[in-house]
Amino acid sequence: MPRTPHAFHLEPSVIALAILAALQQPANPPATSGGYWQQQVAYELSARLDEPRGVLEGIERIHYVNRSPDTLTTFSLHLYLNAFRPGSRWSDVDSAEQRRRFNDLEEPAFGFNHVRDVRIMGQPVEPVYPYAPDSTIARFTLPRMLAPGNSMEVDLRWDARPSTVPRRQGRAGRRFDFAQWYPKVVVYDRYGWEEHPLMPAGEFYGEFASFVVDLDIPRDQIVAATGVPICGDPGWEHANRNPSRAVEYQRDYYGDATPPARVCDGAPPGRKRIRWYARDVHHFALSLNPAYRYEGGRYKDVAIHVLYQPGDEASWGGGIAVERTATALAWLDQLYGRFAWPQMSNVHRIEGGGTEFPMMVMNGSADQGLIVHEVGHNYTMGILANNEWREGWLDEGFTTFQTTWFWETTGKLSGYEGAEADMLNLDLDDYSEPPSLPSEAYRDFTSYNIAIYSRGELFFHQLRYTVGDETMHRILQTFYQRWMLKHVDEAAFRSVAEEVSGQDLSALFAQWLHTTVLYDYGVGRVRTAKAAGDSGYVTRVEVIRKAPGRIPVEVVVAAAGDTAGTIATGLAEREWVMVTTRTKPKTVLLDPRVRTHDWNMLDNRKRVGSWWSKLLGGSPGFDVYFHPYFSTRSRRDGLTLGLHPTLWYNDAGGITIGARSRDDYFGRFEQNATWVSQSTGWGTDDKVKDTDFRTRLRNPVWLRAPNTIQTLDVFNQEGRYGLRATVERSRKAHLSFGPTWTSSAALEWVAVDDTRYLQPGLYDDVSTIEARIGAGVMTAGGRWALGLRTSIGGGLTYNRDGLAAQGARLDPFYFRGTIEGTARRPVGHRLQLGARAFAGWAGGDHPAPKQRQI
Repeated sequence: MPRTPHAFHLEPSVIALAILAALQQPANPPATSGGYWQQQVAYELSARLDEPRGVLEGIERIHYVNRSPDTLTTFSLHLYLNAFRPGSRWSDVDSAEQRRRFNDLEEPAFGFNHVRDVRIMGQPVEPVYPYAPDSTIARFTLPRMLAPGNSMEVDLRWDARPSTVPRRQGRAGRRFDFAQWYPKVVVYDRYGWEEHPLMPAGEFYGEFASFVVDLDIPRDQIVAATGVPICGDPGWEHANRNPSRAVEYQRDYYGDATPPARVCDGAPPGRKRIRWYARDVHHFALSLNPAYRYEGGRYKDVAIHVLYQPGDEASWGGGIAVERTATALAWLDQLYGRFAWPQMSNVHRIEGGGTEFPMMVMNGSADQGLIVHEVGHNYTMGILANNEWREGWLDEGFTTFQTTWFWETTGKLSGYEGAEADMLNLDLDDYSEPPSLPSEAYRDFTSYNIAIYSRGELFFHQLRYTVGDETMHRILQTFYQRWMLKHVDEAAFRSVAEEVSGQDLSALFAQWLHTTVLYDYGVGRVRTAKAAGDSGYVTRVEVIRKAPGRIPVEVVVAAAGDTAGTIATGLAEREWVMVTTRTKPKTVLLDPRVRTHDWNMLDNRKRVGSWWSKLLGGSPGFDVYFHPYFSTRSRRDGLTLGLHPTLWYNDAGGITIGARSRDDYFGRFEQNATWVSQSTGWGTDDKVKDTDFRTRLRNPVWLRAPNTIQTLDVFNQEGRYGLRATVERSRKAHLSFGPTWTSSAALEWVAVDDTRYLQPGLYDDVSTIEARIGAGVMTAGGRWALGLRTSIGGGLTYNRDGLAAQGARLDPFYFRGTIEGTARRPVGHRLQLGARAFAGWAGGDHPAPKQRQI
């Protein structure tokens, strides 16, 4: 059993004041049908840090008011730190996804949360753990029912220890990042108790509450936390790197609601006491490190506290992190509205990356983008509090979107183009999943991140594109003002978006959040005529929708001396729009800014005019360039054509000159290539002069199929002619782990027309027709990348005299099979160690032709 905590107790007067402060929070009366409500909670916590054991332990009182329309019979608590140990749901998911983090931790490395001596309504109660052996949820049966509008007290003892492997929490020596460390009330909303065990996918969901937190810690510890320090020394003045700027504690920020400050006196030798207070927050986080350096700042009436580690002076110090935090607050203030809390603490945590908490971010660096992202979470997740298990896109996608928008305003690349292209590739290969799934429903943690962060971000970009920047800004500000310090969901956001924009956004919300449909628009018929009164030209454009996705489409007409445009609704399969220009139209273009997520933009352009003007003008959107031999240019919105000369030598034709072209669209379609060559006969006795060609057609857009490569080769080259058609398909169940399975089928015909190009020892003067199928698998075993491939097939051999022309020397029908195994692993940073084993057999009753032997 855990040891009895050495904690100081809250005085009855303090408890009464804290309860009174909770009751003074904005009241949410019991809901009527369809009305909004949220439960009312007040915490009083006292805790003592036992550094050698890495344990924080103490007592807790929860004042709970049932503002729901339901009568409650149970009560539940989160014990989140129990996720970071063997046997938890988190560890089980890690094992299934081939990660080893908390699975193998032993005492005293793993984390824990314990509760004991729990009393509800003055009666002792015992917990049950509905997800046992996972113990991140503790459920209690109430001694008596709690009717709407009634309240109760919950008293308990607890202890908490972070794990030595950091993940949103952690400890390392005397450094502690305490997140989700206390027994935390489970949210009760219209779905009931949100009892969700903590797993890698999804984060948190909490009731808005007030917190009185009394800490007893070693005297030299330096602390950052949610809320404001009412009394006691968090260590900021001693650690202040800028003594000319006084530390702003904001001890009186909450005015008359501030709890008494006398509890901080009388700490034992070598220790100190600090009282923290916060209101209207759904979590309380803290970070401790006796080596922290402190710098302070301010944005308007928001105090900024930055705590960084020794050695961070060049990257965090000198006002860098303070200024970047102020920059983030300024951006978010004008985007949403005034920050709802008194301070923002930005600390350099143990782990890399970043995690957000009310009034606090724990970051692995002082990167401006990371700070904007995590501070942005204080608005979307903190102040606009969504359920991150049900609708993670509403905070992660939201803050990723606003971070991208922030970079746009600074004139830097936003990253939208790359994110949109990456998502489209996943859509085309059927790997995408919609953002609206519950966090545990995704295939794996990687798929969750892609759907919630990336696809969630793109949803907001599509909304911004649909309604326009000014309207999007008003949507965000209205949403913030109406729903701040409340729980939000898709319905709340959509209601505001439709109200402010005056548009029916049902298709956008349904398709982007609940499906992964493809979008494809093309230019259909175009009609141009002189405008009335000879005042210009009117161009009527038919917009064709070729896929299920529906979104407004920008239609632009580029004329000889001006450009004009309009917007098609994108709803109908065929829709006509009209554009007027002053001068004669030249080109019609759909979606010039690449914002519709249109997967095939090759049909988004069309030249206007007579057939000869179209011929002389060439294909619109064609990017012709000199191909640098080793890399092919790719574009999202059009076809590329690379050209370059070729030169080589062979024993029959001698020096051979030629040219090659390479096409590409989007790095995966229309990857065609054509070679044309002329042998000169120079430098060889045979002096063969021959014109050869080879054409490869790969992945035409009209044959689009997920995870599939289709190739057709037609050739007459160096003594052989024929064709080869192949189809290759690959598939994996998980994007970041597990095997990748491949399969293929091929049909090949190769005929001989000039044996002077062929070596008799390696080639018979016969033609072959061969069909084969193949399969393979690639996976990882530790640091090794392992592969296995096999193929089987059969063919027939013939020459000008037929199948039996070779007599008994060659079998007209033959079988061919191969198997190959590979293993590779990195050696150092630049080298790889590899091994390959290959075996095969070809033949029948007689040998196979030499060119098909193993």
